[in-house]
Amino acid sequence: MAFFPIHRYRRFDDPFDRFFGDQLDFFDPWRDFDTFPTALTAQPNAFRWVNEPLRLTHGQQNVEPTSPAPHAEKFRTQLNIAGFNPETIKTRVEGRKVIVEAKQEDRQPDGDFSVREIRKTYELPEHANANRMASYVTPNNMLVIEAPIENPEAERRLQQARNDNQSLTQFGQYRDPLFDYAGFLGGSDFQPRIVDKGNNQKQLEMAVGMKNFRPEEIKVSVKNNELIVQGEHRHQDKNRSERSFFFKSTALPPGTQVDHLQSHLTDDGHLKIEAPFVEHKEGQQSIENHKH
Repeated sequence: MAFFPIHRYRRFDDPFDRFFGDQLDFFDPWRDFDTFPTALTAQPNAFRWVNEPLRLTHGQQNVEPTSPAPHAEKFRTQLNIAGFNPETIKTRVEGRKVIVEAKQEDRQPDGDFSVREIRKTYELPEHANANRMASYVTPNNMLVIEAPIENPEAERRLQQARNDNQSLTQFGQYRDPLFDYAGFLGGSDFQPRIVDKGNNQKQLEMAVGMKNFRPEEIKVSVKNNELIVQGEHRHQDKNRSERSFFFKSTALPPGTQVDHLQSHLTDDGHLKIEAPFVEHKEGQQSIENHKH
């Protein structure tokens, strides 16, 4: 059985390196500039919003509460726009499509000029909330477009979990009052459960379908106490490279031993994720594994 490597978020004092080096996959455009105000008081000079999320738009009256929970599922695509001035990049939504347009004019003193244009169309998946779309250009000339997916089936499971107190007993008698256990059980597609392995050992087990992805297209990451699973399809021609993502995440409950987390692909195309689980103790400090 082959296990996937677990990619781990690394903290940096430099906001440029924190996300826009090799950790772009960890950047959450709805949360991260506000979640780490001391480290990200200034955006990197070469970072530019194209569609800034509502909650980060200054002067708006109906801005969302600070530090919302990460989206359990989202649409994401990346397009290399090297050679175009980021100021010329425009993204808009028409129906269920996102349209990217840019135009670059280079004029010479002798009157000669060249004009380059690009137009790309991306189909939004079902239940993607186009009103919450975020798009931005990174310092290495990557246009990133993201939109949260609000699946009504997930909402139904979440409500069912909130009404089922019995299912919470698997986490032990003393549970962290700051963690949303019902949201963890019902708010994502990971199908989590705590399994008793004997000898007072427990294990958190989760599984998510990845049939449409080859093993080399799957990436499993941990950002603080957040598990992130993404599948990636790449397309490249002579002019441009693109990446599209399947992206799901969930906050892991206190007691999850994230340093020992493992994952592998089953024969039926499910990604199985396992980690030792230690029950929360009476009087124990809340959300201790948020400090990783």
